[in-house]
Amino acid sequence: MSQTWLKKIRVAVALTFLALTTLLFVDFERIGETPAATVALYPQFVPSLLKFTQTFAWAATGFLAVLALTLLFGRVYCSMICPLGTLQDIVICVADKLRKPRKVKFRYQKPHDAIRYGLLALTVGLFLSGSALALSLLDPFSNFGRIAGDLFRPLYVAAHNGFGQLLEGLGINGPFPLQWKAPPPATLAFPALFLIGLVWLSATKGRLFCNLLCPVGALLGLVARFARFKIRIPKDACILCAQCSINCKAGCIRLKTKEVDFSRCVACFNCITVCEAHGIGYAHPRPVKFYPAPPASLLSSGSHPSHHHFSLVKEESSGAGESESRPPDPARRTLLRRSVLFLVGLAGLAPRNSVGTKPHNRVPTAVTNRKAWPVAPPGAGDLARFNDLCIACHLCVGACPYGVLQPALLQYGLSGLLQPHMDYATGYCSYECNRCGQVCPTGAIHPLDLPVKQTTQMGVARFVRDNCIVYTDHTACGACDEYCPTKAVHMVPYRDGLTIPEVRENLCVGCGACENACPARPHRAIYVDGHPVHKLAVRPIAKPLEREENSEFPF
Repeated sequence: MSQTWLKKIRVAVALTFLALTTLLFVDFERIGETPAATVALYPQFVPSLLKFTQTFAWAATGFLAVLALTLLFGRVYCSMICPLGTLQDIVICVADKLRKPRKVKFRYQKPHDAIRYGLLALTVGLFLSGSALALSLLDPFSNFGRIAGDLFRPLYVAAHNGFGQLLEGLGINGPFPLQWKAPPPATLAFPALFLIGLVWLSATKGRLFCNLLCPVGALLGLVARFARFKIRIPKDACILCAQCSINCKAGCIRLKTKEVDFSRCVACFNCITVCEAHGIGYAHPRPVKFYPAPPASLLSSGSHPSHHHFSLVKEESSGAGESESRPPDPARRTLLRRSVLFLVGLAGLAPRNSVGTKPHNRVPTAVTNRKAWPVAPPGAGDLARFNDLCIACHLCVGACPYGVLQPALLQYGLSGLLQPHMDYATGYCSYECNRCGQVCPTGAIHPLDLPVKQTTQMGVARFVRDNCIVYTDHTACGACDEYCPTKAVHMVPYRDGLTIPEVRENLCVGCGACENACPARPHRAIYVDGHPVHKLAVRPIAKPLEREENSEFPF
């Protein structure tokens, strides 16, 4: 029986998940709060698993659905649902179109079980010991999120805003412009280097990342060993054409024994579509004949395709891991060089603006702001718990409308590399926004109702008088008081008719509007020091507007 329709289903489902996930990261405003976002996030394995450990909710059982599918049909997650897997498939397809034709696309690869299961054990061990570093660096969803949010999003924003300006030039109302604030350039290095390495590895070795470095692939590979249906090669149906092995991007089909290492098969179904004799496909554990005998048209053809089989078997015995010696391709080098230059320049697409419009101080400030703790997003609660659960996918970074959430370097220490933190140099946390907790796929940021979020104290503002321009330049300011939503920062008399800031800590929620607006440079006169465990602030009491008894209307 023919099973070529399986690949059509796989391609359609994979492109759907890729489109939804990419749009979620690059343009959250469009689908961030729609059912499409739930469809894209529900079956993502690691986020679903981590969120289930916190909520035990049915909405976080996507990983169980993935395990059930794997027990039935193998690693269909890797071929249909995982956006990073689909991205690799696209790179493989493009590479096949660009490179010179050759008889053998892929070869059988050794399983390297010690490496892949060793990395899986290391990832699980570090996570159980309280460090999510290995998980966030190797998890496919997290890596795709950083690639899409940190590298693809500025391109999307530039194209979107450019199209809007074009329409405006034609006298047509264009779409509302999107905002993107560039993170620190150093935080772009990891997703950029990872993308370059992934492209090279996919173009030359197929899906080797999924079968060597990915902890999700290793875990699902263990489960796939017990799958009910597996891709098999019945010996009485195979005509030794070797097309299945040549087109196997996972390198898991061994021609010598006519066996498929199903623990490494990523269920791409390429082998099924290229086999003209239909001698490979899903089958029950017991032997199944796809055809009683090979088609007569293939057996009567003048050139029997089995010569590919003998050449590949010979290559396997003499060292299948060695690649063919080919002259360097100048076009590929040019493309790689331009890609590197493009990625390096991404950080300059957007300025790091602040809400303050006042001029900077004339005398540079000298007192360094010494923050004892970084400021975690509202809903993080406990820094230790947040660092244990956050996989640095940067979905909250892309969803933050004010750009205050930015990837961290060493603010949390090495174990919190690339996790989001409040960077008040780029923005501030709006008093009327609680989006980050609503979109976090792992539960690292609890979803808070807006009234609860408005009294969550992420940190406390600290005033440094020696840095304030009222003190250094003897100039009136008050920017911090103007932007403080709770009036935790207010102005008190100073001298010569000037006023200077004062902080009421019980009202402060650590939103950072004061720090963002402060014009003092290089060290700001007011900054937010984070809490290792978030506290509760006092809700400000709004005073009613007073009416003058003898006031008259002017009309």
